[in-house]
Amino acid sequence: MTPQGEPDEMVDWANLRCAYGSGEFIPELLRRAEATGSDVGEEWTDLWSRICHQGTVYSASYAAVPLLTAMCLSREPSGYMAPLHLVASILASNDAPQGAGLLHDRHVAHAGQVRAIAERCVELAADDVEFIYGLETLAAFEGRGVWSRNLSFVADGEVPLDCISCGENLLVHIEGLPATVTCWDASRERTTVVPAGDLTPSEERLISLATANNRPNVGAKLLHLFGSVTCPECGSAFSIAAALA
Repeated sequence: MTPQGEPDEMVDWANLRCAYGSGEFIPELLRRAEATGSDVGEEWTDLWSRICHQGTVYSASYAAVPLLTAMCLSREPSGYMAPLHLVASILASNDAPQGAGLLHDRHVAHAGQVRAIAERCVELAADDVEFIYGLETLAAFEGRGVWSRNLSFVADGEVPLDCISCGENLLVHIEGLPATVTCWDASRERTTVVPAGDLTPSEERLISLATANNRPNVGAKLLHLFGSVTCPECGSAFSIAAALA
């Protein structure tokens, strides 16, 4: 099925940019990804690398939002939906080209069409990994700031960040609890993450979703992600959210 968003002929794709240059091939990549009938595979990997490359977005990224939204609306919700996650990641990106605010605002209305789908996908998650990706997607549609982009680190088991005092490259190890912190080169002793006590409204919302969906392991890891760390290199204490912002 061809995505039914803004007609291709109304978009000057050749004058839009993706990670590798012209956006002229993006419509075809979207059609190929949809034609697979899957949410994984090289077609989706290629599409992600071009329009949301390591969190960076481009003019072609925003033009793809209506087409991705149409894919979402044409399918039954499931635990993970690649087009839904990609729309959320594009709209949540804080690494966009100059003047992207106008492009973002033009297409953000499409997010309202699929927010209910995002909520349903959270409920349908087959395991904790799907739940975490669904939670990050929903957080993007709800405008949850830093957590619209960084919840997936919980699924990865590690959170890379820089000390806000000395700039040391750190890793928060969150695959097992209590979470710990090391320098990237493991040159110092580990320190232990202090789980969050006072939560922001956005953090309360995310914790409540984990509780409501019977994801206690995810909830416990989120409390650590929302907590504070001590840099093994310089001894400075700061919140993980501050380092990721």
